[in-house]
Amino acid sequence: MDLACILKHILQKLDHQLANPPYNYMIHSSPLRETYEQSYCHWFIQIVPQLTRIGGFEIASGCYINPIFPENVATILREVNLQNQ
Repeated sequence: MDLACILKHILQKLDHQLANPPYNYMIHSSPLRETYEQSYCHWFIQIVPQLTRIGGFEIASGCYINPIFPENVATILREVNLQNQ
């Protein structure tokens, strides 16, 4: 599978399991320096579904609370069976 297929598959699972929530995703890359001695870079994609409303803590601190552990979400998404796959 290539990256586009994997991303499509994960987003379909999120849509199915979470009833099509709005979400943001970010592409993080490294290194940030212009000169780098390695012949490769590290990238990862962070997908953040918007499941709750922003509360006072988040507004005041700029720190957002994730109400569910990533490990639990991974387990749930592994169990999602998409009919067209």
